[in-house]
Formats: sequence, structure tokens, C-alpha cells
Amino acid sequence: MGKKRLSAEAAAETESPTKGLPSVPERLQAVFHILWLMTKDDTPTFVVPNSIFGLSGALASTALITSSATITFPTVLCRVPLVLLFNWSNLLIFDLANQRLPESAAEDSLNKPWRPIPSGLMTCTQFRQCMLFAIPLVLLFNHLFLNTGTETIYLYTLTWLYNDLKGGDEGWIFRNVIIAFAFGFYNLGSLKVAAGSAEIPKGDITITSAGYAWLVVISLVVLTTMHVQDLKDVAGDAARGRRTAPIVLGDLPARLTIAIPVLFWTLYCAFFWRMGWLCGGGVGLLGAWVAWRCVALRGKDTRTDRKTWQLWCAWTAVVYLMPARPSNLMRFVSACGLLL
Repeated sequence: MGKKRLSAEAAAETESPTKGLPSVPERLQAVFHILWLMTKDDTPTFVVPNSIFGLSGALASTALITSSATITFPTVLCRVPLVLLFNWSNLLIFDLANQRLPESAAEDSLNKPWRPIPSGLMTCTQFRQCMLFAIPLVLLFNHLFLNTGTETIYLYTLTWLYNDLKGGDEGWIFRNVIIAFAFGFYNLGSLKVAAGSAEIPKGDITITSAGYAWLVVISLVVLTTMHVQDLKDVAGDAARGRRTAPIVLGDLPARLTIAIPVLFWTLYCAFFWRMGWLCGGGVGLLGAWVAWRCVALRGKDTRTDRKTWQLWCAWTAVVYLMPARPSNLMRFVSACGLLL
């Protein structure tokens, strides 16, 4: 009996050391799951709207950009994955830099407990180690393959200002300024990639004067309305000591500083592109809905404010569609419907 027991123990010791470890597909699944948890909250704010900006701008013929690459509806549609990848890869760097900070982890435990650090999937040190590899890899990819290295470097600089230099904690106005500049470079890079920057030399793409004017207008839209995202995060921001608009101005005044600019920019952008009553009225209704929710639904729960923020993201995406020619716009919307 004793010999059998010893034999069993010896057999257990000689079992493969990899037994019980996750397989390669399981590890990849875990990595993709962590990446999703890390970026899912910012994807509707950055990746989707900014990708739409670039794609619709490329579909505006030569109104915003000229390129030696072929710009037709099929070629622009084929570039959708690259446009998404440009935006998501740069968002990943921002989220790594932002969520690794101890104060961010404390805030996320209240506002976004599903993120990797507060949920216990990763540590702040592991986030920092990931950045050591992710930063050069993303920069090399965007520079060598997408010809958007300049935009990526500017986004890195703004990420450094926002996170490590605590620019995001200096007050809601300065925070909005940083985010507005970031949107400008996200949109500029998206426009270049959608116009074929990955297929041609860097100097063969030119942004028109109308293109730069539209980039400035959208950055001003973000500057004056971006604090809509703070309505849902008051508890975590207060715990962190962040001076956001709802905390500094009070709830109702902060909501009015969002609702009024949303209405103004809806009308201004429709005028900028000389939109007819039918199309302009549709955008106007969405903008009015966002403005109404900001003011009329105050005092509800954070879920209501999160929905308002999501509708704001949808409103910006619709505004970004304005430059596209009607024929291309309908085809683009139809293609998005098929993908969804």
C-alpha cells in the first residue's frame, strides 16, 4: 500500500509542468478581454466619432483634402479598418497612461469598476510595463505604415500633459482645451488615413483651407461641450479632488454650459455646410434632444447621464457626416447599417 502511494506521488511530480496552465487561445482571449475593458468606455467618444470624421471628410470629394491616392467610395470603405486602428491604437496609449495612475485607479473603483486595475486583472506596475512596449510600437506603426507619425507624436505630448503633468486635474476649462487639441489631431490623422496616406508618399496629401477650418470648428465644438462626460462621473471626480464643471459651477449651470453650445453648434455647422432644411432639421432635432436631456433630466441617476453622454457622442458623429456628398453619405450610412 505504501509503495502504491509513493508511486502515485512520484507520478504526480513527473507530470508536465505546463498542465493546468491556460492555452495560447485562452491567453489571447484574456488579453483581448483586458484591452476591451481598458478602452470600451472611451471607444464611443474617440474611436467611432473620429473615424467617422475622417471617412466622411474623404467622401467630401476635394472639399477638405486632396490626395494622389484614389478617393472613391469603395477605396475609402476599404480603409475603414486602418482608420479605426489609427484611432484605437492612440486611444490605447492614452488609456494606459491614464488608468495606471493610483488616483485614476481609485476614481475608477467608483465610476468604472470593470476596468482592469480596479477589477484586479492587472496592476499599475503592469500597466507601466505595457507602455514601455506599446508606445514605440504604436509610433512605429503609425509613422511607417500610415504616415501619421506627426499626429501620433502630438497625441503623445497631449497625453503626457493630461496625465503625468496632471493637466486633466487643473480645472475643467484647461482639461477641455487639451481634449479639444487631441480631437483635432485624431481627426486630422483619421482624414489622412481615409484619404490613402498609407498608400502614397507623405507629401502627396494636402488639407484644404476648408479642411483646416472644419478641423478648428470641430475642436471648438469639443472645447465647449466635452464636459458632458463629467455629468456621470461626479462621485469619482469629487473623491479624486478633480475640479470638473458640475463640481465647480454647480449642477444646473454646468448643464446649461453644455446645452446652449450644443444648440449653437448644431445651427452653425448646418450653416457652414449650407445644409437644406431636411438634413439640417434632422441634425437639429438630435442636438435639441441632447440639450433637453442635459437640463430636463438633471437630478436623475448616473445611468441617465451616461445615456446623455452617449447621445452627445452620436450627435458629434452626425455633425461629422455633414461634409460628405449626399450620394456617398447615403451609401456610407447603408454600409454602416449592414456592418451593425
